[in-house]
Amino acid sequence: MVSFKNLSVMTALITFGLCITLLFTPEVIFNLFQIEGHDSAFFISRRAAILFLGISIIAWAGRCAPESDSRLAISLGLTVSMIALALIGALEYFRGFVGLGIFLAIVTEVALGAAYGNIWFSSRKNRNKGLGDYTF
Repeated sequence: MVSFKNLSVMTALITFGLCITLLFTPEVIFNLFQIEGHDSAFFISRRAAILFLGISIIAWAGRCAPESDSRLAISLGLTVSMIALALIGALEYFRGFVGLGIFLAIVTEVALGAAYGNIWFSSRKNRNKGLGDYTF
């Protein structure tokens, strides 16, 4: 199992790279996913860049967090976000809106989501916390 610190550093680097790419050269992502770059796509890419910047900062700033409720929250939030992104990516592929390049994102998102989920489940078990502590 990868450590929370190493996973957080990896996540911070990946999401910061996505932020820079989406902010300054979104055409790279458009080409990878085989989507057309219209004004609305550029608008959404800039907004997504800022979201990825936020994820990057959370992952980097939390990388040294000891086992705590905060670390559990970070792990659960990133688990849900990454798995949801992977599911939406797969759905859009099967609907025909994106090309095969989306599978690079899906594989990365599933790997990150599974790793954070593993940390969340094992940390929660170690702390004897129930799922009820993290209901929505």
